Amino acid sequence: MPVYNGAGYIAWSIGRVVESLGRWGYRFEVVVVDDGSRDGTLGEALAAARGLRCVRVLGYRRNRGKGFAFLYGYRHSRGDVVVLLDSDLDVPPEQVPLMLRAMEATGADVVVTNKWHPLSRTRATTLRRLLSRGFNLLVRLLTGLNLQDTQTGAKAFKRRVLDTVTPKMHVKRYAFDVELLLLAAKQGYKIVEVPSLAELRLTAAFKPREILNMLLELLSITYRHGRLSWRP
Repeated sequence: MPVYNGAGYIAWSIGRVVESLGRWGYRFEVVVVDDGSRDGTLGEALAAARGLRCVRVLGYRRNRGKGFAFLYGYRHSRGDVVVLLDSDLDVPPEQVPLMLRAMEATGADVVVTNKWHPLSRTRATTLRRLLSRGFNLLVRLLTGLNLQDTQTGAKAFKRRVLDTVTPKMHVKRYAFDVELLLLAAKQGYKIVEVPSLAELRLTAAFKPREILNMLLELLSITYRHGRLSWRP
């Protein structure tokens, strides 16, 4: 669970995830990575984790981006399956069992939550919908990734996938999901998409600089790794 400046909600998120996964009877650990927050997030997370042996809180001083935080947490984790879950829980932790069941049922190596799946319920402004759809179209055209959604903050990976592809990654911020999924697909790993159980609301606005950075990172990914050739 990467988190940046989430002091106001991280304690609630940790409790919610622990309660939810505990109810399903999984053996699990929750790895919270503070990505150089400046608002006391690390202290709030450490306080919330006190007495919970299944929760580990990590952090570092400088903000390095969500991708860096996820990879940092993965390298300090121990499970055979590693789940990325946004710390604000815009996708709730009940999504985790769904992804794990899909992984088992389909033999998938990677499971991606797709906010635009026909069974997902996603509310978004017209502008946000256009930006999301437009970015996905560019991802498809430039990389050949045949996925409807690469950016939703709930994904599950078999550990061997991350062990294989992360040493080849360069992007650590806005488009790291694209690079990670592209490298996994190029290695022949099976990727499936599942709907979101909960209604998703896309309310955060993108700043022009963030949009530009996403596009630049996407171009960098395409330059470094080329385009995926899908076979029928």
